[in-house]
Amino acid sequence: MNRFSFLTQDADRDRLPVALLSGFLGSGKTTLINALLRDPRMAGTAVAVNEFGDVPLDRDLIDHGADKTVVLANGCLCCNLAGDMEDAVMRLFSRREDGQVPRFQRLVIEPSGLSDPAPIAQAILRNPVMSRAMRLEAIVTTVDALFGESQLARHPETRNQVALADRLVLTKTDLAAEEGLERLRVELREQNPVAPILTAAHGAVEAASLFPPAFFDPSLSAGVPQRSGLFAESVGPNHLGRHAVVSLLADRPLGWRAFDDWLRRIRIRHGERLLRVKGMLDIDGVDGPVVVQGVHHVLNAPVELDAWPNGERRSRLVLIADRTTIDLARESWTAGLPGMIVRR
Repeated sequence: MNRFSFLTQDADRDRLPVALLSGFLGSGKTTLINALLRDPRMAGTAVAVNEFGDVPLDRDLIDHGADKTVVLANGCLCCNLAGDMEDAVMRLFSRREDGQVPRFQRLVIEPSGLSDPAPIAQAILRNPVMSRAMRLEAIVTTVDALFGESQLARHPETRNQVALADRLVLTKTDLAAEEGLERLRVELREQNPVAPILTAAHGAVEAASLFPPAFFDPSLSAGVPQRSGLFAESVGPNHLGRHAVVSLLADRPLGWRAFDDWLRRIRIRHGERLLRVKGMLDIDGVDGPVVVQGVHHVLNAPVELDAWPNGERRSRLVLIADRTTIDLARESWTAGLPGMIVRR
């Protein structure tokens, strides 16, 4: 065991993979969930929603209580969230552990269309009970092709949902004019420079394109960079928009305490403007890569993987924030830690 308090890869695999499916009111979240529930790869998935809405309820009813729950024919489970989000999710997880509902293998949470996904993501990362039992795998946001432009202009909730996403899904594109779609794509890039923008054909997107492999197969490493749009290489330095993205690299091992102190200072001073943090680090004295991720000022417990993917041993940290925070991070990274390189 290393001298640092990193979570082991085996312990990380034992945690339940969780994805957030956000999006403004009427943006097609429920339609997308219905399509996902028909995908064979989603068998054994629990979906926790604020309201059942159009989620099919014509299967065996398990519970008529506050947390109404139904089991579908393919083993998926739908639960109506009641009350506080954290409490409702933990109640569902406790019922899974107690055998009161089928032992689902992954969880999709659909918060209200007026919700900022950041507090929910932070709860999974920060809450002592939730963070031990669950791991955040992806944040997916649906965007209405007809009204997305005006919603981004008028509603801060929409901007927050878009900015935090690992994947963006355009819905109702068959009803929108092409020039409007192009303007919307430009605006989405302004809000989120790195998340892939997918199109839902008749409300459906393949589950494999929405979620990383570790969401479906817990035996896979949960921290490999390819899992996230945050590690995409297609964003150039002149395409930063309102939020900027930067890759911070190091060719030599990092001292954990020095790195932790550096990141803590940025989180404390710029937490509200620091949207996402994801990285794979070469830490002095640790054999495997150490994976870190966070939302705003909240950082998940670091996870030490068993081996480096593709044998490439090199630290890489990706930040999404406003330009001022990115500039400060870039300057302090190269000035304060050895062997530092900045990309983008």
